[in-house]
Amino acid sequence: MYLVYICFTAGYKLAIINEMYDEDETPKDPEEQPDTRLAEEELPKPGSHFKPGQVPANRPATPANLDPNNLRLDPSRAGKKTIDETTANEPAEKPKKTGGKIIKELVVTVLVTAGIIFIINNFIFQAFYVSGSSMEPSFSNSDYLIISKFPLTWNSIKSLFGARDNLDIKRGDVLVFRYPNEPSTFFIKRAIGLPGERVTVKNGVVTIYNKQRPDGFVLNEDYIGTAFKTEGNIDEIVQPQRVFVMGDNRSPNGSYDSRYWGQLDQKFIAGIGEVRLLPLNTFKLIQDPDYQE
Repeated sequence: MYLVYICFTAGYKLAIINEMYDEDETPKDPEEQPDTRLAEEELPKPGSHFKPGQVPANRPATPANLDPNNLRLDPSRAGKKTIDETTANEPAEKPKKTGGKIIKELVVTVLVTAGIIFIINNFIFQAFYVSGSSMEPSFSNSDYLIISKFPLTWNSIKSLFGARDNLDIKRGDVLVFRYPNEPSTFFIKRAIGLPGERVTVKNGVVTIYNKQRPDGFVLNEDYIGTAFKTEGNIDEIVQPQRVFVMGDNRSPNGSYDSRYWGQLDQKFIAGIGEVRLLPLNTFKLIQDPDYQE
């Protein structure tokens, strides 16, 4: 997608430059230029003498707006520029661009476009394909998602001026992250337990305990298929800068998540799901569920 955009930008630049050079630069036909030469009968005869201010008898009549004796301009034309004055005051025509300048502009255009794409892809948004069925029925294999990297970028900026802080993650956020035991592999799961909370999984029920609900509340997960119960026997407190994640597929062995390999260190998070772009018939903004906390 980004490569197509770069090619389109460069092609558009070439089209503009090509159109600039397609202009007709052929000089006008000399026959079309006005003839300012004197006719033969206007030329002085050999041996002719003229007094200052005298006009030859065979010279065309002086225009009505000029007095041949004092050559004063008609007041009605005072202040008007002549053709020579107008031409002299016009700015010189800009020189045409050479091939070297064209190549330089194309290189600059490509580099600027690539730089913008690099910044967006690494610090603001990134695209991911879903691989596997661990998030069914919410997300299926080959779904195309756009994730936001801005929370990570902002947290990295803040860490430059102090200690590392927890990411702004909400319960129900869809997280794309590197699997801690194999960082080259990306997982997609949902945030269930946040830092400082106690998470229990017993008899297929997920319960959350926190400062707002010290007695705990059962997590209302409407996105889970009613035919399945959450497997596992979990009772643990989520540590700072970590998060407890689970996939939406709660069938037996449907999701390999924090119930099996532990809490997710937030440093492995690549981004938070924002939009499901493809397939087009399932396009939607990704919103957090209502857990009725």
